[in-house]
Amino acid sequence: MIHRKARGRSGEGCTPSLAGLRAFWLVALAVVLLPACSPQPESGSQGASSAEQAVVADEEAGLFEAPEIDYPEPLAPLGMIDAREQISLNGDWNFIVDPMCGGCLGAPFGSFSENRPGGGMNLVEYDFESAETVRVPGDWNTQQERLFFYRGPAWYYRTFEIDLNDPDTERILLHFGGANFLADVFVNRTLVGRHEGGYVPFSFDITEVLAEGVPEDGKHFVIVRVDNELGDATVPTGRTDWWPYGGLTRDVSLVRLPNAHLRNAKFELLDAGDEGEGASVSVAVTTSGIAQGTAVSIAVDELGIAATATVGTADRATTTFTADLDLWSPDQPRLYDIKLSTPGGDQLTDRVGFRTIETRGHAILLNGKEVTLRGISTHEEPIAETDRDHGVMFERRQARRVLEEAKALGANFVRLAHYPHSRHMAQLADEMGLLLWEEIPVYWNIDWHNPATLAIARDQMARLVERDWNRPSVIIWSFANETPVSPARMRFLEELADTVRERDQTRLLSAALLGDIRKDMETLVPKLAARALLRDDLEPEDRAVYEAVAQAAGDAASADAIITLVVSDPLEELVDVLATNEYYGWYYSVLIAKSLGVSEGSVRRTMLSMMPDMRLTAAANKPLFVSEFGAGATAGTRSKELDIWSEDYQAAVYHAQIAMLEASPQVAGMSPWILKDFHAMLRPLRGIQDYTNRKGLIAPDGQRKLAFDVLREFYTDK
Repeated sequence: MIHRKARGRSGEGCTPSLAGLRAFWLVALAVVLLPACSPQPESGSQGASSAEQAVVADEEAGLFEAPEIDYPEPLAPLGMIDAREQISLNGDWNFIVDPMCGGCLGAPFGSFSENRPGGGMNLVEYDFESAETVRVPGDWNTQQERLFFYRGPAWYYRTFEIDLNDPDTERILLHFGGANFLADVFVNRTLVGRHEGGYVPFSFDITEVLAEGVPEDGKHFVIVRVDNELGDATVPTGRTDWWPYGGLTRDVSLVRLPNAHLRNAKFELLDAGDEGEGASVSVAVTTSGIAQGTAVSIAVDELGIAATATVGTADRATTTFTADLDLWSPDQPRLYDIKLSTPGGDQLTDRVGFRTIETRGHAILLNGKEVTLRGISTHEEPIAETDRDHGVMFERRQARRVLEEAKALGANFVRLAHYPHSRHMAQLADEMGLLLWEEIPVYWNIDWHNPATLAIARDQMARLVERDWNRPSVIIWSFANETPVSPARMRFLEELADTVRERDQTRLLSAALLGDIRKDMETLVPKLAARALLRDDLEPEDRAVYEAVAQAAGDAASADAIITLVVSDPLEELVDVLATNEYYGWYYSVLIAKSLGVSEGSVRRTMLSMMPDMRLTAAANKPLFVSEFGAGATAGTRSKELDIWSEDYQAAVYHAQIAMLEASPQVAGMSPWILKDFHAMLRPLRGIQDYTNRKGLIAPDGQRKLAFDVLREFYTDK
């Protein structure tokens, strides 16, 4: 049984007494605030199972009893996918929605992967060949209106042709750029494996299946059961403030490799020398099937580099070289073509830049020089320019369009929230000169005690890092967003921090925190009451409450003092950059109004006047980064009275926030929430939200709101 916290209500239509006022609003804030900011996981889960090969269900299982199946695991991450010999499987796939999972393995009359329609006397209640089609890559939610809210299993099917040479000399991999969120993969009716956890690439070796020959109907085929239902054991959980798009959301391809091949390589700047002159670079290559003692060649023609790395134990080869480098930066996004090759004929190329990123006290240093992160957050949804630009981004041009809008804003930094975005984003950011924050969807309150949940999160983290560790644009790995403090959460996130640092120590580590909101409110509420009493537009009922609060708070209710808010969280021990999400101009006003029993408008107007006198700081001697702030606005809605949902109110919040953060010396940057409006099931308000989070600086069609210009003016003046 899942126990959920009840959402409390307080202060509705009542004025608290003087004697108990302070205790009243502190308790009320705790009741209202904590459940709102730490949502509980939804019921239902997908268990993660892994083994070397599939096992047939127990013959003694009951007719309707689900069998236990051990699924083969995906291969270790395959790097440099764009340099591989590939056969694209993108395009139209046949598609069957299966909410009851009637075609799953162990179904009483056979699964979709086992049975095939044959006419005559065969009872088969589906037919892939005559089924409707959907586009791959893409989500099913926005390709068919009836599936917009659908969460559950669905089946993908397509045929393919491939010439298999000699299985002893080559391997064929079936590669997925990502599938949301669980994928069971079959080739020619053979189960080849399962991957759980969306957004990251995975692949299976299907060479032996193909070597068995072409099926009787004359073509190979692949079947994928994709399930986007989320629960308490998944990453993310079932409750998210973005759309849980389902489907094969990224590219699918067949990859042809020599039996002895290069799997990945990491290029790391060990020493930048004198601003790039005399720089030292390490190369670490991972291989498969290549004999020890084999020399892997590394060439950078522009630099005159021709080095070798010798394969040793654990299928690894390492070397270093020295060169005079132009260091990569947003002002000079310099990239070099690096070539890797083996005597057996395997060749890979990558475009790599070299730069350093570190912290010193409160500062972030890029190539040894302090940099302020002028950022913006974004989800992986396109700006609608064609009929195809809906749902999850699936084309490189869509990613470029979003990053172009970030550049137009004057940003030098983009936070890719709240999950790994496609590989196109980091590749384009390399070219366009944008710094990036990449993160995995450990979001709100997940099942911190479940080893299977931790395994999913670690897999996502590892695959993201190994996919993008050569992208100079990526400077921050983030492993969590707005997670409530607990010992179990701390242990879970320590494991994720270790997962990152085992693979990459050349980037900064962070997580978007909520901080101690209750402590912030203890500081804010008395001062807000004193400020409110200076207004001449208060209703008598509100004035009485604020007077009572100010009197109870005593000296803490000063109206003219600077207000210092301290960000604190046990995670400050793990991270290099202390990041915080704060919504003083949006959610916090609601919470204060409800807890005190005053009008929301009186709190909002007072908060806007207070924010320029507020300062953010942290006890830890580390850079402080504001990873979110913002307010909702429907494009085209205007209000001289600064009503919420108007562009004017959103712009006023940005003006106040910028004044606040610019005067906070420990703040090393920010990424306001968010570049563009995005779909969210938590946002049903008809006529305003319509299942869309409206905090974007631009509308879904690219229309810019007033706040876009407010932030652009600030960024371009820096």
